[in-house]
Amino acid sequence: SAPGTATVIAAVGNVTKSIDITFSIQPTTPPPTGTIPTITAVTPATGPPAGGTQVAITGTNFRSPARVLFDIGDGSPKEAFVVSVSSTQIVAITPRIDLTVGQTKAADVIVITQAGTSGEQRVVKTGGFTYQLAVLTPVIRSLAPTSGPIGGGTRVTIIGDAFQTPVQVFFGAAEAQVISLNFDNIIVMSPRASDTSAGGSGVVTGPVTVTVRNVGSGTSATSPVSFRYTPKMQITTAGPTEGPFTGGTRIRIDGVGFDDPLAVSVAGVAAQVISVAGSEVIVQTVGVNLTSCSDVTGPIIVTNTENGDSATGPAFIFRTPKPLIISISNPNTIPGTAQITVLNALGFPRITIGGVAANVTGTVVNPNGTTTFTVQIPPTIMLSQVSCPAGGSAPTPTAFTVVYTSATTGCTDTANNALIVTPAAVPVIFANPATFQPFQATITPNVAPAPPFPGTAVTPSGTQTVAIVNVGTAPMDITATTLTGLGCADFTVGPTVPPIITLNQCESLPIGVTFKGQTTPNTETCTLTVSSTGGNRTFLLVGTSR
Repeated sequence: SAPGTATVIAAVGNVTKSIDITFSIQPTTPPPTGTIPTITAVTPATGPPAGGTQVAITGTNFRSPARVLFDIGDGSPKEAFVVSVSSTQIVAITPRIDLTVGQTKAADVIVITQAGTSGEQRVVKTGGFTYQLAVLTPVIRSLAPTSGPIGGGTRVTIIGDAFQTPVQVFFGAAEAQVISLNFDNIIVMSPRASDTSAGGSGVVTGPVTVTVRNVGSGTSATSPVSFRYTPKMQITTAGPTEGPFTGGTRIRIDGVGFDDPLAVSVAGVAAQVISVAGSEVIVQTVGVNLTSCSDVTGPIIVTNTENGDSATGPAFIFRTPKPLIISISNPNTIPGTAQITVLNALGFPRITIGGVAANVTGTVVNPNGTTTFTVQIPPTIMLSQVSCPAGGSAPTPTAFTVVYTSATTGCTDTANNALIVTPAAVPVIFANPATFQPFQATITPNVAPAPPFPGTAVTPSGTQTVAIVNVGTAPMDITATTLTGLGCADFTVGPTVPPIITLNQCESLPIGVTFKGQTTPNTETCTLTVSSTGGNRTFLLVGTSR
């Protein structure tokens, strides 16, 4: 509009007012020459729709803060990530856009300098960058695994290059399910073998071609290695189905679908594969670790290592031999040794006698498969005792329980009261009671003394008896009773030995002692020694006259 004067009239009720207003054009001041930003080039000028391409935008008068937008004309420009800004160059990372296969899309590159300030300026490079999909030709280098069962479902990894979404993978004529896709690998699930033949008829075994097709570019590649369909693995027979837990059993497994290399487990333990020949596998068991004295049972499982196909066969039993105590030498003595013969004595032996650990001093493996152990009779085991009528007790032959344990298997066998220990054949002396009490003789006056009778008389003490008992197991000879000391003349001991007196086990000899005393008050002592083949006993005799 042109400049001029206008009259403005306002009426409120019956009151009217007017005013004249003059309009004029305010002159604009253009920005100084040389401050307007310009774009001369975008390098590179093309890139993939996934974004991520680093571009250099060259021009003039770039000032921070700066923004860069890529506009493909969809009404929603995409902002790039600005890496750096100088007066003549902006480095940015292209944003991602959606692009249909086979399309290219030109984008205007928009640069905003001094963004968000009063000095903000904008410059556009029309069609400055083009998004386009690369035309890639796939290359297949290898397959893993290279075989699988005819039922399909094998997870196959295709290794190569230039794989591009969307992609199709074919096993023969059958399209496989794509699980994941990367530039250098594809993971698929193999289709059923029956679908790989033309027309989808018949069951196919053997090799089929694997083809990868990049749908967008229409390019494809065929694997240099075929995928081979094998019959579904099946175990028909296997034997033997038991063996020792130590391993070493050779098992023949018959069936179909065996593909070398393969793995075999027997009762959960990996077996050594000896040979694989299509329908026959030979393996050898290895030892199992036992946790208890019991057999270990589990199935025979064959697994094709490459494709994971597996089959389960009959159960195999790892037998754990149970030990059996066959014989024990009797009788035995303390100290001494015993021979214990055990069937199925495996590994390190532990043997107890009467609950006390016995030291194994010798081991002999017999021709009949048994093992004879020589063990020391524990010196701490307690023999049974018989009470002697005159006092004390004597040991008698005693039966002890023997327990054999295999430290390797943990298996045990018990022979109750099977080992007889007899006491050593020696005499042992025992005295009951162990001492004589003090003796006392009584002095009394003579009421009517007449020459040559003394004026006083003495009454001897009562007789004390100690029983000498043989508490040993062999006959004991009492060889002597000996009195020593100044006061022995006042003591009477009986019987007097020699002659030798022989005592069998628990037989006794009573030794009686009397103190005769003297007519004057005094105390006499004497030592009595009883000597025997079972030891000696010494008694102190003390007699008092008063």
